[in-house]
Amino acid sequence: MAKRKYDNTQTSTQPDASDRLLPRSEVAQYLNIGTTFIEQLRRQGKLPSYRLSGNCIRYKKSDCDALLDHSFVVRPAKSKKRQKDSNEH
Repeated sequence: MAKRKYDNTQTSTQPDASDRLLPRSEVAQYLNIGTTFIEQLRRQGKLPSYRLSGNCIRYKKSDCDALLDHSFVVRPAKSKKRQKDSNEH
C-alpha cells in the first residue's frame, strides 16, 4: 500500500484559542480600552487587523496578548479638585 502524501499533516477541528478572531467591541472589552483607541492602534500598525470582507475587521486574540505583553497604557489619575467637585454634585 502506497504511503499517502499528506499522512504526516496534522489537522485540527478546533482552532487554537489564541488565534480566535475577535470583533473590535470584544477587543475593547478584553484590553479594557475604548474602540476609538483600538482604531488608532490599528492605523499605527501596533495592532494587526484582518479584513474578512467589506468593512468586517477582526483582530487575533494572540495579537492582543502580544500588545499587552509589550506595552501598557497609563491613565492619568483624577485630580483632587475634580474628585472634590464630583462629590459635591
